[in-house]
Amino acid sequence: MLQEAISGYRKIVSGVQSSLRSGYSAELMVSMARGLYFDACIRGSMMESCNAVAGVAPGTAFSTTPPFALWNPPSSGKNLALVKLFLGYVSGTLGAGVINLGIISSQTTVPTTGTELTPVCTLINAPRGVGRSFTGSTFTSAPTILRPVWSTGAALASTAGFPIEITEVLDESIIVTQGSAVALQGTAAAGTSPLVILGMAWEEIDV
Repeated sequence: MLQEAISGYRKIVSGVQSSLRSGYSAELMVSMARGLYFDACIRGSMMESCNAVAGVAPGTAFSTTPPFALWNPPSSGKNLALVKLFLGYVSGTLGAGVINLGIISSQTTVPTTGTELTPVCTLINAPRGVGRSFTGSTFTSAPTILRPVWSTGAALASTAGFPIEITEVLDESIIVTQGSAVALQGTAAAGTSPLVILGMAWEEIDV
């Protein structure tokens, strides 16, 4: 009890009921005792994945081999709620255009060719979840654009004000259901040997 009072944190086992406090006007009193995604992380349901440090070409058009994709296998028993998207510059000159978030509404089999990446649970050393990520792997169809995410210009490392790393916060407003996938892929000019690192963070939630 002393440690709980010092830390301000009381561990509640899943499924155990706890008393709630009402305010003067019968409103429910809440507070952010920890970070926004602490609960998902401590329960081992938050995952992240990205390309290897060497980077990957962001792409020039939607294709069946996106540079980064997240797949939710059929019968996984989970929904994948997207938390954040990431882009980091590695080298080369980017082409003018857009990096998009696209959806692949039906993918019932494991994507072929390319490389399967290894998602990591953000509760370090906890088991990874059911979501599977890929780079350059072949899907049954090209993504359909859901939204543009980042605009790119003819930029390279020496360009003034060039963003080194950018993040898009989705706050679980997009959910990848079983047997579907999402992808990050550019629709842009080719540039000159551009390489970037693309990634996603998501929470795995029981269906």
